Amino acid sequence: MTLGKKLSCYRKLAGMTQQQLGAHLNLSAQAISKWEKDLTEPDLSTLRALAELYKVTVDELLDPEGGFPDAMALNPDAEPVEEEQEVEEATVPAAPPQTLGFCKRCGVVVTEENVGGTEPVVLCKKCEQARAEEEAAAERKKKLDAAMAQKRRDMEQKQAAAEKSARQQKLRRHRNWSFVVAGLAAALFLTFCIIGLTGGFSFGMLAFSVVGTYVVFSYVCCLFYDCFIQGVLLDWAFKSIQWPGLIFTFDVDGIIWLIGMKILFFVLGLLFGFFTTAIGIIIGLVCAPFVFPFQMRKLQKGIREGAEKEAFV
Repeated sequence: MTLGKKLSCYRKLAGMTQQQLGAHLNLSAQAISKWEKDLTEPDLSTLRALAELYKVTVDELLDPEGGFPDAMALNPDAEPVEEEQEVEEATVPAAPPQTLGFCKRCGVVVTEENVGGTEPVVLCKKCEQARAEEEAAAERKKKLDAAMAQKRRDMEQKQAAAEKSARQQKLRRHRNWSFVVAGLAAALFLTFCIIGLTGGFSFGMLAFSVVGTYVVFSYVCCLFYDCFIQGVLLDWAFKSIQWPGLIFTFDVDGIIWLIGMKILFFVLGLLFGFFTTAIGIIIGLVCAPFVFPFQMRKLQKGIREGAEKEAFV
């Protein structure tokens, strides 16, 4: 015998209806009906109250093989309630579902049965599920876009780092070549000075050798960079020669005169070029010892920051 059937039998033998038993336990008749139909089960405290009412133990109520109801033990003076005499739970007609409004998406009537959400707007279950899926998709897209943006930033940073490293390598090679060439020129100058010192030692000659070696080294080194020293030699000395325009006639005397003037201007231009070049070299040698430290400072800054412009300007 199931617990529900046993509870129903005990109640009937006790001469109580579902409503009376519910009133005794402070419960509804519907709750008693669900117990007896084995839809739900009473809790432990309620079982104890039922066992005390029916003068049995809780174990007897729960034991499906024993504890069968005894009418005389329950109520000797009461007649069992017949099945047809039992006042069954009243069937209350279900109230129509309350209308909450209209779905803001599809326009259907939203009731308590198909409501999906009411805040911030009224939505049916279908539209609420669609809205939740859209929000989830938007969140996934947002995360994907953020991941792609981070990936692009990482690639740009790697590319910038690679370009910076390449510029640094280029500047280091340029600096090393300038040091090698300048070192060879300084070594050659120092060699001539040492040869001169072998003829007769003097402190003046020694000081000239040391200072001259530094001057030659700094001058040759500065020629590798776009600075004042290079500008004096290239932009002023080498480009100061201007060939004048010549007017001649197309005859033998005119052609001879043109050839002669060309040769004359060539010789004069060559001499003038030698002169301006020598002046440029002298100016460069005088200024190079002072320009060299600043140029090396710019070069080191360019190598450190990977800025090619800082190194050569």
